[in-house]
Amino acid sequence: MRRMLLPAAVLSLLVAGCASAAPAASNTDTPLPPQVARAAADPTAEAYYHYAAAQMHAQAARFEQAVAELREAIRRDPKSPLLWGQLAQWLARLDQGEEALAAARKAVEFAPDLPAPRLTLAELLRAQKRFPEAEAEFERVIALNPKAPDPYLTLARFLVERKAYDRAHGVLLRLIAVQPALAQAHFLLGRLAVEQEQWDEAVARLRRAIELDPEHDGAWTALGYAYEARHEPEKAIEVYREAIKTNPEDAAFVERLGDLLIRLGRYKEAETEIERLATEAPRDPRVFMKLGAIYYEEKQWDKAAEAFGRVLALEPSNLRARYFLATTYMDAGKEAQAQEELQKILHADPQSVDARVQLGFLYSRLKRLDEAIALLKEAVNLEPRRPELFLYLGTAYYRAQQYDRALSTIQEGLSLDSKNKDLLFQLGVVLEKQSKFDDAIRTFREVIRIDPAHAEAYNYVGYMFAEKGVNLDEAVTLITKALDLEPDNGYFIDSLGWALYQQGRYPEALRELKRAVEKAKEDPVIFDHLGDALMKNGLAEDAMTAWQKSLSLDPTAEAVRKKIEAERNRPRRAKGESSKASQ
Repeated sequence: MRRMLLPAAVLSLLVAGCASAAPAASNTDTPLPPQVARAAADPTAEAYYHYAAAQMHAQAARFEQAVAELREAIRRDPKSPLLWGQLAQWLARLDQGEEALAAARKAVEFAPDLPAPRLTLAELLRAQKRFPEAEAEFERVIALNPKAPDPYLTLARFLVERKAYDRAHGVLLRLIAVQPALAQAHFLLGRLAVEQEQWDEAVARLRRAIELDPEHDGAWTALGYAYEARHEPEKAIEVYREAIKTNPEDAAFVERLGDLLIRLGRYKEAETEIERLATEAPRDPRVFMKLGAIYYEEKQWDKAAEAFGRVLALEPSNLRARYFLATTYMDAGKEAQAQEELQKILHADPQSVDARVQLGFLYSRLKRLDEAIALLKEAVNLEPRRPELFLYLGTAYYRAQQYDRALSTIQEGLSLDSKNKDLLFQLGVVLEKQSKFDDAIRTFREVIRIDPAHAEAYNYVGYMFAEKGVNLDEAVTLITKALDLEPDNGYFIDSLGWALYQQGRYPEALRELKRAVEKAKEDPVIFDHLGDALMKNGLAEDAMTAWQKSLSLDPTAEAVRKKIEAERNRPRRAKGESSKASQ
């Protein structure tokens, strides 16, 4: 399928002749053929001898020598529009704008009714930003040959560059009046409508271009984009599929379709399309980058690693692919491989901030907190104006229980961006850990003010109230709001269960805490809460089981250990002894 994007300027007139196909420059002069050297002595013949010599110099990219020979030709034939036009073109290539313009005017002077010299003049005027003169000259070219499409197309492009959309629209309509079946004219009107967000006009024009030329890939692409911009993704998908059927060899439409499906989160469909593209372009690293991204989103870690590895086999220096490979290994729990890839990035690019951050995350996960902090400090020093780096470093200090340093680091980040909700949220977490209850609550409320959909902040405030046994009605309200935003979040469900427990609503609390265990199965705090609720509902044996599970998940939990011991040591009623008698 041929490519028909916005038409190039008519630079063929600026770089015309044999010079347009010139070979690489040579450091040695090419001797002139004997038949040229034996030119006749009359002036016209001598002029064309020098013209032929100029062309040979131009073929070797020796334009200064070519211009010198051409001037000799003009001296012998001073009224030749061909020679003056060629001189204008070569002077333009040598960045001698004013002289080129003067030569182009000479060409027009000697051939005022020929379109080519005027088109050269118009392009030179445009290059020198003499826009009104350039536009007038384009119009003269059109008047000389009103059915030739190129001058209209060039003038329209020139007007679009100047954002004179209405005048460009008028020029293209004039072209369609004389060439109604010209697909390129309808395409450019469609592109102009896209530029102005006139979507109905854009769709109509682009569809007409496709009717006239089904292989016009620019029209297919622009039509798909128009539907995407109108938030009609299904129609865009249909367009790209039609384009693929029109020319199954063109990989660009498969790529566009895959990208759109990825943005829509339809990874399985995207996977099918990009896998097909991979078979058609097995050495295109971009294809395997997309394929790796799809597999990553689907949590197909092995396939994602294989795809990113394929990119690196094709482009060993592609650090972006190596970064994604390391991230894939991290999410797959392959810490050693992830560390190896990140260290390779740092070896290739010692200034890489992203590799330092990711390696810092990896060390944090491995509880190598001193190393994590060192790397994240380096990242901050390399880019001290990025607020999120202070968040990462502050969080590492928090995990290392260096709360004062965590606080000062996060505050430094907030000095760069005082409304950064992630920094503010982490500030609240640190303040709560420092037992600055009121300050933490104020900070979380500020997060909610900035982002009313911040589920974590609602939950955090509600849970803090529940833990202290204060403002319990508000706690339930806040946690319920968090669950409206994330209804399947097991930790939020635990918070609600605990707030209900603190209100003495034990059956309701037990119901919610059982749900929490299902959603977040391996959390020691949730099992501790569940044990308490079971005990309050008279299910002592089940409570012991829950507490033991909690202790197995966190053997350092002394409070849970004491509950287990207390229950084991609690006197049991004798069989048949009434509840009242035992009181």
